[in-house]
Amino acid sequence: MRTTLLLGICTALSACANAPDLPTRDTLAPAARTDAETPPTTFPDVLVGYTSRPVKGPDDWRTLNRRQSPAEGEGS
Repeated sequence: MRTTLLLGICTALSACANAPDLPTRDTLAPAARTDAETPPTTFPDVLVGYTSRPVKGPDDWRTLNRRQSPAEGEGS
């Protein structure tokens, strides 16, 4: 009963208080300003370093291993 009475008094007192001023539009949504300047963006070229290679049929796997081996004589 005491808790209900205490909460009722607090609610009644807060209902009688003045409401605070609302924030301005500039502080709420600065990104929505039309007069704001945005920096230019640059995107990197995604095809830098790309080497076109034609499609060809399968090759002998031993020849491929010899070509990719770090030292002569390995993989034979």
